[in-house]
Amino acid sequence: MSATTPDNANSWRGRLVAALLAFLIWGAWALFANWHNDTSHALMAGLLQGTFSGILTLLMAMTVTALFRRLPDNPLRVALPALLIVSVSFTLLFLLHSWHQTPALWQTIIPPSSMAFAYCLFLSLRLHREARALTLNNETP
Repeated sequence: MSATTPDNANSWRGRLVAALLAFLIWGAWALFANWHNDTSHALMAGLLQGTFSGILTLLMAMTVTALFRRLPDNPLRVALPALLIVSVSFTLLFLLHSWHQTPALWQTIIPPSSMAFAYCLFLSLRLHREARALTLNNETP
């Protein structure tokens, strides 16, 4: 499949739409979670969270797939990509929002991190199911 086929174009379009939605949803969430403090901190928290969420959304599927393929076939293969990605992203978010002195730090980062974990786990489970189906298809005579 070449890089210009419609399936690949739709995939990138879908990823960009998902990243834009992540920017809007989680940026708005951070704005809302910090609105009770001064407006400039709330706006900056929204911009930081939205930007980080958008970029992370673009990278998550590729990273889960790469990690899943490198891990040996055992039960950790499903959970480890999600744990690694969310651990790193949660740490980066914590440092970023701490540096910015986001007033409602935990309310700002826990919901998007929880959703990121669920999404990564879903992707890993889907990859696991696909790998099992491939293995079963190769074993049948």
